[in-house]
Amino acid sequence: AANLSATFYKSLNLTTELVDPAGTALSSEALVLTEFAPGSEKKIDRGLTIAPLPQGVYRLRAQLAQTTPLAAVSSDISILPTLKLQGSFEGTPKAAALCRPFTLRYSIKNTGNLPVSAGALKLEIRSSDTGQLIYARQLPLTLDAKSILIEKMEFPKGTYSITLKASAMNQSHQITRDFMLAEQSFVVTAPISVKKDGGAIPRILVWLGKDSSAAQQAVAGEIARRAFDEESVYFTIVDKAEDFTNQAMSGLFNTYVLFETNESLERADWLRDRVSRGQGLVIIGAEDRTRVIAEDFGFTFSEPPVLSGAMLLFTEDTGMGLSGAMPISGRMLVPRKKGAKPTALFGDDKKPAALIDTTGNGRVLVMPFSLSRSAVDTGAPSLYSLLLRTAVRSVAPETDEQATVSAQELSVSADAGPVKARIVVTVPVGARIVWANAAGAIRNNAVTYELTADQAAQKLLFLYQLQAGGGKQPVVELFYECGGNFMGQGKIE
Repeated sequence: AANLSATFYKSLNLTTELVDPAGTALSSEALVLTEFAPGSEKKIDRGLTIAPLPQGVYRLRAQLAQTTPLAAVSSDISILPTLKLQGSFEGTPKAAALCRPFTLRYSIKNTGNLPVSAGALKLEIRSSDTGQLIYARQLPLTLDAKSILIEKMEFPKGTYSITLKASAMNQSHQITRDFMLAEQSFVVTAPISVKKDGGAIPRILVWLGKDSSAAQQAVAGEIARRAFDEESVYFTIVDKAEDFTNQAMSGLFNTYVLFETNESLERADWLRDRVSRGQGLVIIGAEDRTRVIAEDFGFTFSEPPVLSGAMLLFTEDTGMGLSGAMPISGRMLVPRKKGAKPTALFGDDKKPAALIDTTGNGRVLVMPFSLSRSAVDTGAPSLYSLLLRTAVRSVAPETDEQATVSAQELSVSADAGPVKARIVVTVPVGARIVWANAAGAIRNNAVTYELTADQAAQKLLFLYQLQAGGGKQPVVELFYECGGNFMGQGKIE
């Protein structure tokens, strides 16, 4: 504007607006321009976001003002008749499972300024790898949200692309257009997922003492069974030193519990050797012969000032994963060993009540007090089952050093929802399935699980004994129920 060129303006207001053919402002925007010097030039780009407009001639106006208008400019804009559609696959899953229902959801809206007189939709599913057309469907064009149910997904596993196209026309203006409305990929997966865990699984041998009262013996057995039944792990309970030694020599176990025993081991060097090679040991009780075995691992003991009862204190520092206090009663000792870490403290003087220490590659935990007497006195055996279970977890090996016995854990889930599954595990020829959890049916060198897999993972455990020189890896075959029949999903080596 020529009349502005000789004056310096500290601040100017620029107003832009869009006006319809009837003179009504549809949108307006204000902008402040600072330090507009004589002879200067400013180029300004502004974008207007407006709803679809009917066809016609519109006017775009701009005015520059300070306290009064200083300059103005306007320009006409012709809005042409426009046929335009947009679509979306919002709500359509990014994954589908074989033999499971799959729902495609789509929506379409008119973003032009003409109504749709007639039209049709075309939905296609193609393999992303080969481009092969797998599924196609012609549909009437409706401007709303719709869904299509594929009752049973039977595409091969892989990645697919869904496209939604439309052909539309406006009869009054004789306009016809084709649109690519939406595109989305999804993956077809197997209905069940199985992951193998090759880490060590606790296999527990418990030696229960027999010299306590009948009530304590019964409670001791209840504490042990409840501790490990709830964990669904392999365990065996014996009550004689000879049985304990024979079972331990079988190679089936990697974690041992001496539970208030008062019988000597004829030889203990083998137990020290097992622990040194990486296995775990929990020693419970203040019995004289139990104490001797603990001393064989370098622990020493003294009598506490209070002999009748005390409180165990668990803190974050003790590393047992427990917190709070727990009553104990009966005879108890104060354990000591240089370098050992306390896992529980006496509540009154905070001295160690239980210690854990490494012996070679293994770990030993001593708890020189009575769980069974404490459970009888409190009437809460489940509390001491929790303590026993936690103690065993603390010493259980992280890797398996046994060469003739292996354990395997399978984690089974179904991300798309419940599906009946059959899982058959076959160990190498000559090997023998020893034990399986979750009601696995054992026959010869195979174990079969039948279950309903769901989104929450289920653990399947099995234990097998290998033949010398034979292969070590079991083969896992997966089957899923589809239409009343089991279909093969494949193998996992």
